[in-house]
Amino acid sequence: MKKYIAFFYFLAAVLVFIPSTAAQEEAKSLRTQSLNGSTGLYSIPSGHIGWTDTNLGLDFGYRAIINEDGNAHIPAITASLFKWVEISGAFDIQPDFKYEENKKNSDLLLGMKIRLPTNTESSPNPAISLGGNIQFLNLVNDEYHYKAFQPYAAITYSGSFFKMKAETTLVFGKTFYNGEPDNNSNIDFGMGFDLILFPDVFKDVVHWIIDFANFNYSDNSWPNYSHYHSSSAWYRGIINSGFRIDLSTLPPLNKFKFAIDLVFNDLFDSGNRSFIIGGVFGIPAM
Repeated sequence: MKKYIAFFYFLAAVLVFIPSTAAQEEAKSLRTQSLNGSTGLYSIPSGHIGWTDTNLGLDFGYRAIINEDGNAHIPAITASLFKWVEISGAFDIQPDFKYEENKKNSDLLLGMKIRLPTNTESSPNPAISLGGNIQFLNLVNDEYHYKAFQPYAAITYSGSFFKMKAETTLVFGKTFYNGEPDNNSNIDFGMGFDLILFPDVFKDVVHWIIDFANFNYSDNSWPNYSHYHSSSAWYRGIINSGFRIDLSTLPPLNKFKFAIDLVFNDLFDSGNRSFIIGGVFGIPAM
């Protein structure tokens, strides 16, 4: 992991030189994918949908979760429809599970979100969405296949922090199971913070994002140690922190969405700490 940490800080230092070519006008707030494809931070969705200035916007993403036990790959696609509906899908291609004989361990994650008409022309706050996802876990593993359903409400409120633009997100939800795990009375909760870091220096290019939740991007996210919900999010919660680089602030790309994620995943739990790298490219299609 040391080489990934060194690379992370090296790339962050290089970003100091990006703003000289960045657009000078105020950048649009970044609305890009969480790890499961829904618009959000890392583990949690936000109150936004991906595109609100076009009737059809498409986002294509890819993330790699790099861990000493192996690497997971998550391609994703998100469609924003009519400025208020979002549908998403991601395929979580995890390494073969090494602790049991039946090893297949990959998941299909589907989501839908509806943005409520809470915004007015005089105030952008708050952005509220009602959504849900269905997770087909251990999809090609008949012995361990099960489904998780997660309805939620996500609220995002913009403000400022030491004169830097910021957004705070709260998520409340509930996960239900069809298959091996028993249903319980647990409530899902997540909170996140998206700060546009030193805009006088970086010109709205660099977002610092941190989120915490008692759930992860899926019920059996990587890394895990069982075919059922065994990531540390279910025992101690999960905290992620990193940079989201908004390259759509550069003049040649300002009609598109182009973001790069560099993330430390599950920072507080030994054996689960990972590094995430990936990106999202989006286009207004209509």
